[in-house]
Amino acid sequence: MAGRFSEKEVSNLFKTARRALRHPGLDILCGPAAQKQGRILVITARATGTAPKRNLIRRRLKAIFFEEKLFERGFDCIVIIKKAGINLDFEQLKGLLVGTFEKL
Repeated sequence: MAGRFSEKEVSNLFKTARRALRHPGLDILCGPAAQKQGRILVITARATGTAPKRNLIRRRLKAIFFEEKLFERGFDCIVIIKKAGINLDFEQLKGLLVGTFEKL
C-alpha cells in the first residue's frame, strides 16, 4: 500500500505541493499523488525534541493518515513539524490533518 519516497519524488513533491495548512506547530503541504494512492512524509528536525518524541509524532500522523483512509484522496502530503508541534496530542493532530484533507 504505502511506499517510501525516492529522492526524486521528494524533490518533485516539494516543487508541486502547495501549503494546505500553516499552524504554529506544523505545516502541511499537499500535491498530486505520484502513485495510485497518496503517501505521507513527516519531517521532524532534531531541534524539535528528543528522538522518542519525534518518533511518537511520526507514528501518530501515519496512523491517522491510514486509519482515516486519507491515502484514497489522491494527494501526497508533507507534514513539517515545528518545535511547538511536538507536544500536540493525538486528537489535535487528527483534527488538523483530517480538517486539511476535507478542505482539499
